[in-house]
Amino acid sequence: MSLELEIPFETEEGYQYLVSFREFPINQLNYGIPLVDVSITLMSSAPEINSLKTLNNFIKIVLLYLEQNNVIIYYYCDTAPIKIRTTRTKKYTNQEYRFYLFLMMFNKQKSDDFYLQDIIINDTINGNHYTSLISKTINAEKVQKIKVEIEKYNK
Repeated sequence: MSLELEIPFETEEGYQYLVSFREFPINQLNYGIPLVDVSITLMSSAPEINSLKTLNNFIKIVLLYLEQNNVIIYYYCDTAPIKIRTTRTKKYTNQEYRFYLFLMMFNKQKSDDFYLQDIIINDTINGNHYTSLISKTINAEKVQKIKVEIEKYNK
């Protein structure tokens, strides 16, 4: 069974996205469980702001994929420009903002069935890298092993 999947998604505001799941090549990584990259790509003009309903739908798509597949999902937040309220007291980079927003939305689901491990790779030259590993709770130990491997890139 292929783990590759593309799900088109349109928001109530009419913005079109493509949620893609792609398996990392087996010969490069072997953790005893497939590692799958998820990306959320805007296919239409840039939105002013996504609603909480839209963000919740993204989380639901990811969790449904996890319910149907025993994998670990790798989610890397991109650096594309976004609008962040200028009245925010704490200033975030675009990637950092997406990272914390994703964590907040995931944790809001309050599910004991899924496990999320956030990872920050410090990079003083290019800026920090923000990623998350998500899987079923039964895979928490494997998630931790992958986290240790990724954190070797901390500078």
